[in-house]
Amino acid sequence: MPVEVKGAVAFKKALARYAPELKKEFDAEVKAAIKPIISSAKARVPQQVFGGDNNWGNAYSTFPRYDAAVIRRGLTYSLGSKKSRSGFVSLATLLNKSPVGAIVETAGRQHPFGRPTSHKVTINKRFRPREITVRTTKDSQSNNPNAGMMMIERLNEHVGHMKKYDNDPKSRGRLLYAAYAENQGKALDAIMKAVNKTNAALDQIMTQDRWTLSA
Repeated sequence: MPVEVKGAVAFKKALARYAPELKKEFDAEVKAAIKPIISSAKARVPQQVFGGDNNWGNAYSTFPRYDAAVIRRGLTYSLGSKKSRSGFVSLATLLNKSPVGAIVETAGRQHPFGRPTSHKVTINKRFRPREITVRTTKDSQSNNPNAGMMMIERLNEHVGHMKKYDNDPKSRGRLLYAAYAENQGKALDAIMKAVNKTNAALDQIMTQDRWTLSA
């Protein structure tokens, strides 16, 4: 989930080259804007979601176990530049770095009642098309057909329902997305204010340098 600004790369390079101290101040302001979102997201992570059992499988399962400490540790941010598909570059990115945290964040986004244990595909499309039922890694691997729905219900109950911050169906989640939505644009406003203030200060420094060089 990035905070995107056009021209961010040139802006950050100019800061690092001409005004490193100003860059430190700018980064500190961005961090201050983002940290309340991270704190809010971490506060949403319950110690347990399945009563006394934190496990979403068993000790031999490849499915990640529920671990509140791992989830909270994975909720963080980066001030590194990252280009999006639309061509914008982020000044800051909110990150949910653990596999189990990603499950808590997005479970039910595509399948509100859990992934089915199988799905239908059409074969012989050209001559004698017919549907067959198959089971692949895209389907639920649980022997309990209601396992996904039960997990989503528990997450909705103990963590909260998914919230969205814009009209993109993918911008929904229970942790960072929900915290960002409830922030109501305060972080973005603070970051843009810092961008404008820092850009004006940088422009003043570079203008003064040009006058110094020409004098």
